[in-house]
Amino acid sequence: MYFIGVDGGGTKTEFLLTDDQGLILASYRAGSTSYKHVGMPECIRVLKSGIEAMERMKGELKKEAAGVCFALPNFGESKEADRILEEEIAGNFEGYQTMLVNDSEVGWAGSLGLSPGMNLVAGTGSIVFGKDDKGNTARAGGWSDYFSDEGSCNWLGKKTMELFSKESDGRVDRGPLLEIMRESFKLGDDFDMIDIFERDYQNNRTSTAGLQKLLLQAARQGDRGAVKLYQEAARELAACVLAVYRRMEHKGSMRMSYSGGLFHAGAFVLEPLREALKEYPIQMEAPLFSPVQGAVLLAAERFAGVRETKRLKRAWQET
Repeated sequence: MYFIGVDGGGTKTEFLLTDDQGLILASYRAGSTSYKHVGMPECIRVLKSGIEAMERMKGELKKEAAGVCFALPNFGESKEADRILEEEIAGNFEGYQTMLVNDSEVGWAGSLGLSPGMNLVAGTGSIVFGKDDKGNTARAGGWSDYFSDEGSCNWLGKKTMELFSKESDGRVDRGPLLEIMRESFKLGDDFDMIDIFERDYQNNRTSTAGLQKLLLQAARQGDRGAVKLYQEAARELAACVLAVYRRMEHKGSMRMSYSGGLFHAGAFVLEPLREALKEYPIQMEAPLFSPVQGAVLLAAERFAGVRETKRLKRAWQET
């Protein structure tokens, strides 16, 4: 049997094809499958392009012998949109065995290898998903990039602009961020940043999330305001972790993995995150596998059983 994992996202979508021995046969990367941002037709087009790429790379892929897990942003958040997605998946991928989950679930499945615990994702957006040993699930954060996604790179990108404006005005002590922004955008006047942001960033969450990289440069150069923003982000993420933790049924400590572009900031976010969680029996650890591997594991579990998932995990751990 074959398994295809699809890890959809607001920026990119990953596809992975493996056999039942865990051998990776094909992989592919495409654009966003967030229907809220690119529209439902584009979401389906990207999914079709990825599955077709898997078929070309493998050759003679028997659909009836393949299980696919589509992990997509926003799934489970709108009954009407879910209905449309399910109909589109059924109509466009006839012959395959398919399942649909929210993309936060494959983050958990990959990072903890389907074991009980929580996964914190902080990339363009942010969300925490958890599953306990009784199969209960919970999530926190990730409601909307307009009023949620606290602690994410998109959230910090907006905060970067706020800090830049305050340093320019003198409302806060001026730090390295001011000159980093001036140099990066070749500003003749700081107010030029208004037009630049409203034209190129305001309606583009991916580009806005990228501004966090400038904040990281400033933090590394000792900008106190930048360091405080990472601490604030960590507190927001910790609140999401604890919200899920309190809704889980468990005894003793609970594992928590983390992933996403924000963690390239290293100690700036990890140290305050650990500090915020230190009073709780939460064991932080790096992820075992990637989210797209998590999608493969969920497909294997659904369409082949637990024995197959154990075989896949052993194969990946040995390579």
